[in-house]
Amino acid sequence: MEKSTSYIQFLKFCLNDNLPVPTCIKDINWHDLLIFGMKQAISGLYAPTILMKDGKLTSKEDFMGNKPTDDDVMEWVFEDYRLRKINKTMFERTEKASEWFLENGFRNCILKGQGNAILYPDPMLRSSGDIDIWLEGGQEKILSFTKKYYDKEYNRLHVDFPMFRDASVEVHFRPSSMINPWMNKKMWKYFDEVADEQFSHKVTSPDGKYTFYMPTNYFNLFYQLDHIFRHLVIGGVGLRQIIDYYYLLRKRVADGADAAADKELIATLKRFKMLKFAKAVMYVLHEELGLDKKYLYTEPNEKEGKFLLDEMLKAGNFGHYEERLKEIEKKESKLYRFLLVQKFNLRLLSHYPSEAMWMPYLSLKAALSRSESIHDH
Repeated sequence: MEKSTSYIQFLKFCLNDNLPVPTCIKDINWHDLLIFGMKQAISGLYAPTILMKDGKLTSKEDFMGNKPTDDDVMEWVFEDYRLRKINKTMFERTEKASEWFLENGFRNCILKGQGNAILYPDPMLRSSGDIDIWLEGGQEKILSFTKKYYDKEYNRLHVDFPMFRDASVEVHFRPSSMINPWMNKKMWKYFDEVADEQFSHKVTSPDGKYTFYMPTNYFNLFYQLDHIFRHLVIGGVGLRQIIDYYYLLRKRVADGADAAADKELIATLKRFKMLKFAKAVMYVLHEELGLDKKYLYTEPNEKEGKFLLDEMLKAGNFGHYEERLKEIEKKESKLYRFLLVQKFNLRLLSHYPSEAMWMPYLSLKAALSRSESIHDH
């Protein structure tokens, strides 16, 4: 955890201008930092600073006697190149997917992904995942169409649609969900109410090369918070999603923060019992990652923020490095594994009871149903 603390301090420096070079730089192992960055899917945030491309480090003296070796530099150069190559492909495929579904009668918008990337200082350095595309029309209509091409298993949020060899596509019936079934029903109704505005919000990448639809920033401030929240509850979330939120908040102010829209956002978060979690995210972004308080729409919560950061450092991107769950998966008995998972989920009960108490229900439902999964993305 001590190494992780240094990596977070250095990340804070990389994210923000006008901060002094942190003393932790003299002890960082640059190869280990790369491994950490890849596990958290944030290596592209470190790369420009380490390669001295952003003006934060301007001479070898800035490294306090710990300048990266030639081998270190080559690793980071390759990572920079890898991310740029992947993002070029993902932007091309994102635009193509959006156009193709429009041509086939489905208004759509891109969830997260390249929509988030265009908010970064360098859109080509965000770590990419799948193309998540939300289509208008509802589950029955969408599945009727996608089955003409690929008859894939689906869950309550999306169906895989392998239209490209070099990019995974998830076709969404709805953006997200909650564990609590009553809250989930209300959330899906909310998505229906605001869908038209999301399918009408056209954007262009900063270089002018790519055009597609993505949700409005205020919708993203709600939806992506729920996305982070849900992954925390079902098995783990990493720093990439928090950094995405960092740039959503900066855009909110750059666009001119709307007091009425802020008030509506907070009311929506209260309605879905997510305001406490929003305060946890505010703490991580402000206290740990240096985001100025002017960008926050609610006060930070230190206790919840520290709990969230600890969970993210343990779990990595989408919980892929969650060792606590990996140990449980080694157990032979399905019933024993189920009970251990429920015990693991108890750590959330005092923080977010509205969701945590429903985890056994969803786990059982997932085991019994083809179309449900606790690992919906």
